[in-house]
Amino acid sequence: MYKLIVSDLDGTLLNAEHRLGDSTREVLTALRRRGVAIMLASGRHVQDMRTFSARLGGVDGLISSNGAAVHDRQGQLLQYQAIDRDCLPFLLSDPAFARVQTNVYRLDDWIVEIPAPHLLQYHQDSGFAYQVADFATLDDAPVLKIFYFHDDPALLRKLEQMIHERAGERLTTTYSLPNVLEVMAQGVSKGAALARVLQQRGIAPPDVMAFGDGRNDLELLRDVGKGVMMGNAAAELKAALPELEVIGSNAEESVARYLERCLGA
Repeated sequence: MYKLIVSDLDGTLLNAEHRLGDSTREVLTALRRRGVAIMLASGRHVQDMRTFSARLGGVDGLISSNGAAVHDRQGQLLQYQAIDRDCLPFLLSDPAFARVQTNVYRLDDWIVEIPAPHLLQYHQDSGFAYQVADFATLDDAPVLKIFYFHDDPALLRKLEQMIHERAGERLTTTYSLPNVLEVMAQGVSKGAALARVLQQRGIAPPDVMAFGDGRNDLELLRDVGKGVMMGNAAAELKAALPELEVIGSNAEESVARYLERCLGA
């Protein structure tokens, strides 16, 4: 029996409407009653993730902003890694980013300069929403993640290359979707955050099962005892981890079905 189950949210645990399905809630709740710890690991902000935790009866930890922050079951901040403040003027105001929608996740909020109502569709359940502010006027609150939206993945790849050329020793990049380039402090990932949690809790990686679908799940799935990939996973993730088991899609609540079959939940 695995001691800990860790799951991504969008494209993995959440259905096509970005909500927790009934079967998913029932199966994960049953596992927790049997003493199996459940953690959620997402690119989402922790303020957003708390809604899903509450609907599961309170999970055993939240890895948010792609691993830039970790909170315990009570919602207390355990650890965080902020982007070097010296990188912020470049990431937020360089003319190269003028064509993309720029978003800033800080410890307690989400900031944009230009409203983008279509982004709120992913947060209907939680009500988590951005605040509009001039990036030049932001205070010194730690910035956990900056992410850029654009419909042209080729443009995002060019920006990613520029980021690595300018500040690659201080920044990490990944993608949650082909049209979403995400930037965190160097070394930040869901997998790295989980490794620190496991060390603190005295849990060995072979005792952990993890589920994911995006490029930002690579380290998470690679470094545990049992990494499981969704059928709808990104092609780059499938190519990087060809040895992993692939199950059905998130639209079919396949994580719940798999846990039911394998663990008797």
